[in-house]
Amino acid sequence: MSASSESSWMHRVWRDWRPEITRGVFLFAVVASVGVFFLRQVRAFEPLALLRDHGVDLNHLGDADRNWVDAYSWSGVVSGEGPVWIRNLNGAIMIERAEGDSVVVTAQKSWMHGDPESVQIVAVPSDGAVTICALWNPATSECGPGGVFRMKGGKGGHGDVAVRFIVRLPQGVRLDASTVNGSVTASGTEGPLTLETVNGSVTVDDAIGSVVASTVNGSVNAAVLDLAGASELDLKTVNGSIRASVPAEINAQLEASTVNGKVQSELPLQMVGRINPRSIRATLGHGGMPLRLQTVNGSVTIVPVGATAPKIAEVGEAPPAPPAPGEPAAPAPRAVIVRP
Repeated sequence: MSASSESSWMHRVWRDWRPEITRGVFLFAVVASVGVFFLRQVRAFEPLALLRDHGVDLNHLGDADRNWVDAYSWSGVVSGEGPVWIRNLNGAIMIERAEGDSVVVTAQKSWMHGDPESVQIVAVPSDGAVTICALWNPATSECGPGGVFRMKGGKGGHGDVAVRFIVRLPQGVRLDASTVNGSVTASGTEGPLTLETVNGSVTVDDAIGSVVASTVNGSVNAAVLDLAGASELDLKTVNGSIRASVPAEINAQLEASTVNGKVQSELPLQMVGRINPRSIRATLGHGGMPLRLQTVNGSVTIVPVGATAPKIAEVGEAPPAPPAPGEPAAPAPRAVIVRP
């Protein structure tokens, strides 16, 4: 077959089968993207597998008949904004506003059948900051300056021991707190917060300042009273809803998305680009700091802080305005409309 006849044959195949070839390439790209996404989500649960490798029982954390003991306390003044790093694996983290200038961290251990002494809590001060960790296997784990927290594999046999941190944070001090199995809550704080868990919810109430909060399995709810001077508000989950309560006069650039759910807002939005009820980009007020809200399986809701019974606006196409006499009808504007 000559080069010209081969080229002609390929041209005929492309001409006759172009729609099917294009559709096949598109479907392949979609399937590959979905596969990569779910692979990443499965890898996100690797810390839970690591806990099980250490013999940690992830069940019954909320049982009323667990044994509780006040196991640890640390207090000190950090320089400037700190920061303070809290690292946990099995148990909740609770943050609240401190009365004075000292950071106060207490830890409570709970268990039913395990040995509470097998879990150690250590503090590592450095350069006016502090890192505090709960170590389930101290011989193979590391807690270091700057939030360093490493937990190597190996059987532990520590059963169902859990640690609950209670952090009292002075005004202006930055906090970076993470756990794997447990909820994270903050109330009345005034300073940048970075909060993370894998299996549990994240809740922030009456905060002032930037908030970065994420989980894999659980909801994320953040009520921020004042974002003046904040650098960002970033809320993410995979399996759960997101609710952001922000000042009505907020100035921000919004990026909100979900795969299985809806994006809803009680605040007026200036849409950017095409309108999609599951993924939007919009300007709030005069624009400014990034406001990122992202989930896969759940709804995304934006309301003014303090709202109790919100009248939610769904992202959608507004109906066209009636034309003036003698003028053709105008196309429907892209806007946010209220659906009762």
